[in-house]
Amino acid sequence: MINVIIVLAAVAVVLLAAQRYLRTLRRGGCGCGCSGGGESHVARPTVADTNEAHYPYEVELTVEGMHCEHCLAVVETALDGIGGVWARATLPGHVRVLSKDPIDRAALAAAVEAAGYRVVG
Repeated sequence: MINVIIVLAAVAVVLLAAQRYLRTLRRGGCGCGCSGGGESHVARPTVADTNEAHYPYEVELTVEGMHCEHCLAVVETALDGIGGVWARATLPGHVRVLSKDPIDRAALAAAVEAAGYRVVG
């Protein structure tokens, strides 16, 4: 009897989670935990040195899975965490990465993937 109750409770939790996820997608959110894509302001990371002349290296990335301002901030934060890198993301899925040192695309891809997204180009 207790097993039936546990299974029914688990099924109820899964159904409620699926319903919430679908509602978020219908409102235009991406399912990342945002409130439906309508955030008026999301805190984007700040970089101390914003003089582009100090960044001689540049690469453009295409990142899959970014759908809202929250996603952009997460990817920028992950890339800005790499020393000497300044990243700016825009929708749909474009990321401009400036660097003070030669750019290791594998390190950039690893940072993006650690944040839950995927570099596709």
